[in-house]
Amino acid sequence: MAVTFLHIADTHVGVETYGRLDPATGLNTRVADFTCCLDFAFDAAIERDVDFVVFAGDAYKTCDPSATHQRELARSIRRLSDADIPIVIVVGNHDAPVAFGKANSVDIFRILGTDDIHIAATDCVIDLETKSGPVQVACLPWLHRSHLLATDDHKDLTEAEVLEHLQKLGANLVNGLAARVDRHKPVVLAAHLAVADALLSGSEQTAVIGRDPVFLTSTLAQSAFDYVALGHIHRHQNMNPEACPPVVYSGSIDRIDFGEEQETKGCCLVTVDHDESGDKRASYEFVATPSRPFRTIRVDVTHAVDPTQTIVSEIDKYDIADHIVRVIYRSDTPVQLDYHRIREATRSAALVAGIYPDTERIVKQRRTQVTRDMGLSTVLTAYIDNNAKLGPLREDLLKRAQELEAEAAGL
Repeated sequence: MAVTFLHIADTHVGVETYGRLDPATGLNTRVADFTCCLDFAFDAAIERDVDFVVFAGDAYKTCDPSATHQRELARSIRRLSDADIPIVIVVGNHDAPVAFGKANSVDIFRILGTDDIHIAATDCVIDLETKSGPVQVACLPWLHRSHLLATDDHKDLTEAEVLEHLQKLGANLVNGLAARVDRHKPVVLAAHLAVADALLSGSEQTAVIGRDPVFLTSTLAQSAFDYVALGHIHRHQNMNPEACPPVVYSGSIDRIDFGEEQETKGCCLVTVDHDESGDKRASYEFVATPSRPFRTIRVDVTHAVDPTQTIVSEIDKYDIADHIVRVIYRSDTPVQLDYHRIREATRSAALVAGIYPDTERIVKQRRTQVTRDMGLSTVLTAYIDNNAKLGPLREDLLKRAQELEAEAAGL
């Protein structure tokens, strides 16, 4: 026997960065990009006739989405309900309000009382009756620091102490969920959190490090769970590749910024095989979504006679149709560019995010003055003093130089 489900996360409906208004739809083009990827993922679930969907958090970009963004997400989820596919939505950090007690961005689905839509705003175990049999989804939503700071016992904690308390709380909650589930059934742990050693995308490296509670893979990869469906980190990866259960970030469904330029975006189709003896094993397939491609074009115009033509020639090397593009040029001195020509060369792009100089400063080493009458050892000493990396080799290099000078003198 087997149960199948779609694991998706970080859909971030409402992202408008690098977008523009589409007059035909009235939507920002990036909102359309993300909903297109979401529909693609749900199409895959419907076509494969999955038993259920696990949505591991961050449905929206913000905790107070506009009516338009709510409509777009509701329209997509309605398609699952029409196909009789239940969905479990775990509240992510972008879904949760900062103020304790306020409604989260997906609460409306719970209030409507739709039988096929389950919202996990607190740790819980949700029992699903699917066409392939009973399933349990153990849920751990985002642990917001406001839950601690709202109590007198924790309001005076430092940032580091808050993180430590949240990590201990999260570990205890996972252990509690593992103790509550029925191991005879297929069990999925769905959580929105950061795992230690997870590979981060570009902007996440500054947004996540030092600010989020971080959990060990071993805390999540307990035998009570057959598959661990994670959200929060945008890069798809399996944190437990050599063992069971798989501990998987499905990743975001589309690129947020240029930091994710090289990443393939998508979702996971998961199968949990089980038999009457109780043996269970999960496997998954990563399915790439039609995410909007990003392209950075870098070009050095330092010695170019015609810097604009050099940039245009470099652009012509790439297929940038429907891409979000940025052009970064390097020059030691200020240059005059014909931006109209460059824009014309990028006319097939979906959007040109910018044409600007590389602001990374190159520190030039000052060359040591060397004269013909200097001996080899003297020249080498000056060279070593001008190259910090050679410092540890100073004695060996000078010794060898002296030996060469002695050999040369004996000729």
